Amino acid sequence: MSVLVNEIQVFATKFGVPPAVAMMLPAVFHQGAEEVGMTAGELVHTATYGDKELGNYIVAVAEECAASEMGKECWANFKENYNG
Repeated sequence: MSVLVNEIQVFATKFGVPPAVAMMLPAVFHQGAEEVGMTAGELVHTATYGDKELGNYIVAVAEECAASEMGKECWANFKENYNG
């Protein structure tokens, strides 16, 4: 596992993010980091340890992504492939 994946896992655990939503976090962090001019790792670190409001916002965006048709399809494909 990469360092970034480990950091996102810490974030997801700290904020109680369910798996279908956590699956969206890498994309949300990469996009958010690009928009604010920092690395994804820096954004994960700030959201995890420095700014709870930012962390809650990241979770909300990931929840929106997971609730979309594409998000539901991605989760269904993951479960199908994971379960066999």
